[in-house]
Amino acid sequence: MLFVCGEDHELLHAVRRSYPNVRRFDRLEDALSDAVDGEALLCLSESYPLPALDVPEAALEACRKKGLRAYFEYPRSFPGTAWSAPSPTEWERAVVSSGFFSPGVERDTILSLSGCWYLRDEGAWTQDKEVHVVVARVAGYDKAEFGIPRTAAPILVELPDPKALVATSCLSNFAAGRYAPLTLWKEIWRAILGWLTGAEFPAIDVAPAVRTQAGPDDPLSEGFEEEAFRRSISWFVDHALFSRDRRKGAIEGYQSEIDHRGRQEKRVVVRADCVAESAMTLAFAARRSGAPDLRRLAARILDYLWDEKDADFVQGNPHDPAYGLVNWYERGEVFYGDDNARVILASLTAARLLGDERWDERILRCALANLRTTGTLGFRRNRINRAHFLGHDEGWRRFRNEEWVYYGPHYQCYLWASFLWLHGLTGHDVFIERTLTAVRMTMEAYPRWKWTNGITQEIARMILPLAFLVRIDPDPLYRSWLDRLTGDLLAQMEPCGAIREKLGDPEYGVYRAPASNEEYGTTEAPVIQRNGDPATDLLYTMNFAFLGLHEAAAATGDPALRSAVDRMAEFFCRIQVRSERHPYLDGAWMRSFDFRYWEYWGSSADAGWGPWCVESGWTNSWIASVLAMRLLGDTLFNLDLSERMRRLLPELLQEMELAG
Repeated sequence: MLFVCGEDHELLHAVRRSYPNVRRFDRLEDALSDAVDGEALLCLSESYPLPALDVPEAALEACRKKGLRAYFEYPRSFPGTAWSAPSPTEWERAVVSSGFFSPGVERDTILSLSGCWYLRDEGAWTQDKEVHVVVARVAGYDKAEFGIPRTAAPILVELPDPKALVATSCLSNFAAGRYAPLTLWKEIWRAILGWLTGAEFPAIDVAPAVRTQAGPDDPLSEGFEEEAFRRSISWFVDHALFSRDRRKGAIEGYQSEIDHRGRQEKRVVVRADCVAESAMTLAFAARRSGAPDLRRLAARILDYLWDEKDADFVQGNPHDPAYGLVNWYERGEVFYGDDNARVILASLTAARLLGDERWDERILRCALANLRTTGTLGFRRNRINRAHFLGHDEGWRRFRNEEWVYYGPHYQCYLWASFLWLHGLTGHDVFIERTLTAVRMTMEAYPRWKWTNGITQEIARMILPLAFLVRIDPDPLYRSWLDRLTGDLLAQMEPCGAIREKLGDPEYGVYRAPASNEEYGTTEAPVIQRNGDPATDLLYTMNFAFLGLHEAAAATGDPALRSAVDRMAEFFCRIQVRSERHPYLDGAWMRSFDFRYWEYWGSSADAGWGPWCVESGWTNSWIASVLAMRLLGDTLFNLDLSERMRRLLPELLQEMELAG
């Protein structure tokens, strides 16, 4: 075999592990001159995404004369073609369009080609040639659900004379570029090399640029949960936090998109929920380690979030109907109930762990602001914008007095959890009267719930308020609700500890799987295409299931629940990201994990949060915080703040006009 590439090319090194006598050349003409009849020739791109390889007609003629089988990658010029300037993909993915790679990779298999740039020829050069891989906008998890559209662009083409493969993109970059699933890309290259050499090629051995901490069956070291928590905290401190002079905050995380060098960009939106959840995680780290720097850092982040003077997040005008609510993002006057709820839950926890009262009043006022914009039946509109308050004489009372109903735990139930916890802390019925009505109505409607990205995540979220309810009142009815949902959730648990994603009845779906290729990438979406796809969602399901089951086990003492939480903890510790090449990912968790391939993978149909997104808040903070609670023997439902909350509540009830 003859390679035309640099000495450090990963594919060259991978092949040399099996065939150490492979010859390498810097120039195509030198390789052709040295070639022996019947050999295999690979010309790999070294300047991608800039095409630089020129393949003259004389090179093809030399291949014919010597009977060489060749692979030409991303050529700037090639006989019979007129390439356009390199084009980037947007929603297109690679799709296998022939049986060339069977049985390892079947026709219609979807693959990711990270940061793909490709050459398009508007002529008919592919006519009478077999196309093995295309890029196309297709819906599906790992198969093109609705077939390959006619607009697909060829990526790997087979020429009959001479025997050659021409790639219009860089396929050899699969390891460094983090093409996925890596398991299948190894099979793709095994088939290409087998075709070139005419022999069965051994497995391709390449080190992934981003990998998991451990495989599904690898032994784990003693103290693996402590180590996973420590690595998570290092990720937060080194790669999620930012500073504006003395003010400290947390970015939302990292984008799902991966460029051709395998890199992901920061998602620098500053969201209140992610900031609060990051502060909570660092407060747990300070409690666990006693480190004063972590304690100070967590406090500064809470100061930034709850500072009413700068009004980046807190609505601080007592005459404003939005008074007390927290912005969705920095100065973004949008008030999601579920996001406000996680701000409340995380901030109360951090304040408890830090033993500091200075945020108590604003946290409690935020809870009351959400309570007074909750309707008569205990449901709150999913999203209230600043504009919704305008032009209405009733102000916040228009929401307080309406009979709004929405059977969707994704948006509703963490506020219920906040209110139930505050009832436990204060003993005041204002937090529980409407909440119990909403919880009862929701459980009576189950499973006919509105589901956002899947029904499994709705079940996972609903477990937390039910666990809190059982802590407050061990009524057999409440326990039966909790038992039903935990049973249904654990029915989706795999032996490895992952909870398989499941779509609900399409009639109730908000963000359903795309129903056509054209719908792909146009809105939020699940990470699976159909039930049975082997993925678990760490942004919407696993993270909240971990928290809910941890609290449910504490509330009930059920050994089966404790065992399930143990399995989940081990799963999280195994799939924590490990990467030397991309240290900003090391110690983090991404969104969608395929427990069949044991790598991060899923449908990329979601317009904003794809399989490889990294959320500082929702995902990483709750996973790390539950690990911390396990290490500390702690729970979220903790009543240590009772005296502090009881002291503040009467005056705030008067101020928020909720007294009596």
